[in-house]
Amino acid sequence: MMRLVRRDEVQPAPPAAARLAPDPYRVLFPVGVAAALAGLAPWILVAARAPIPYPGAAHAALMVQGFELAFVCGFLLTAMPAFTHGPRCSPAELGSVTALVGAFVVLRAFGIPAAAWAYLAALGALGFVVARRVRPGEAAPPEEFLLVGVGLALGLAGAVVEVLVSLGRLPEAAERAGVRCVSLGMMPALVLGLGGLLVPTFARMTDPLTIAGIAKAGDRPRRRGFVVTVAALLALAVNLDFAGLVVAAAWCRALAALASTQLAWKLWRLPGRRDRLSWSIWTAGWAVTIGFVAAAIWPLYRVEAWHVAFVGGYALLTLGIGTRVVVSHGGHAMGEENDVLSWWAVTALAAATLLRALGPTLDPGRTALHNAVAAALAVLALAGWSLAAWPRIRRTRPRLVHLEPGPGR
Repeated sequence: MMRLVRRDEVQPAPPAAARLAPDPYRVLFPVGVAAALAGLAPWILVAARAPIPYPGAAHAALMVQGFELAFVCGFLLTAMPAFTHGPRCSPAELGSVTALVGAFVVLRAFGIPAAAWAYLAALGALGFVVARRVRPGEAAPPEEFLLVGVGLALGLAGAVVEVLVSLGRLPEAAERAGVRCVSLGMMPALVLGLGGLLVPTFARMTDPLTIAGIAKAGDRPRRRGFVVTVAALLALAVNLDFAGLVVAAAWCRALAALASTQLAWKLWRLPGRRDRLSWSIWTAGWAVTIGFVAAAIWPLYRVEAWHVAFVGGYALLTLGIGTRVVVSHGGHAMGEENDVLSWWAVTALAAATLLRALGPTLDPGRTALHNAVAAALAVLALAGWSLAAWPRIRRTRPRLVHLEPGPGR
């Protein structure tokens, strides 16, 4: 008689420190969802004529520096051993990063200036945890990790600007420049860099790790040259923005997005795996490209164009990659990805993208209403994703790995 044996019955028990540290995504993804809800709800309250301050700055900060940062931390700290061949995240590292990200969300939601310090510390802690595991030579992470490093550096630059605002060294209007250094500097670098590795692989495209016409998988020198070029364009765009040359900055960003999504992501190919997650992350890549190119072509409507990249690009890609992390790292059946990333959640997010991008342009007199409805649709998408993901975040399904003789055989 044979019996199936669970993975935890055949693998040696991990060290005590590892047993105490949960997978980072289990802690940080819920923090990210809470940040997004805190950033979206005020738009609904404004439309309901609630007596609250205009939420524009807080919304941008909570969405990019809260929601996106929490998911970025959750993904990077979870996937770090695979990328760097180093040890998994320790309890102290996970606790410090989570506490700092959570502190930023709470402080920024209540408009407390110390939020800038919490964000600076959170980025510094994340960078330290990742950097100390990076090794040269054969164990070096993929070349695309250069974009991760550049992205974190741009995020730190934005955080420093916000800290200087909190100290009164810069005018309050400069806070928006700091946030945009994150949303238009750090986030494109992380999205374009990691997306070049993850999107073609997750969507099972042919030759997923080739850079079309430039480098094959494993060709580090050519890949490095490509990645450095993209990073230089993004860094130049941030500096041009600070100098007030917004059109030139937009074209640098558009060129970086076009090069990455068409040559590394290879979006001109259809996904090899025709499921909801593959189509979602493929569509998100196109949204990033269209948003940044539209911002360059029509600079007067750059804020609306950016929201195509932010909502239809960043947010949809975040939920797609988050779905794969929750299902695969939790040992759940791959078919459960369709339960986590439901059609109505994807549709609600797509509708929010279109309404936020087109509403203020087509009907400028009702911008507050458009923002509120778009925010409500995004809340529905996030709530639907969270309700489906939470049971799988909480529990790991034991995997059946091999057969062995049963008792008495």
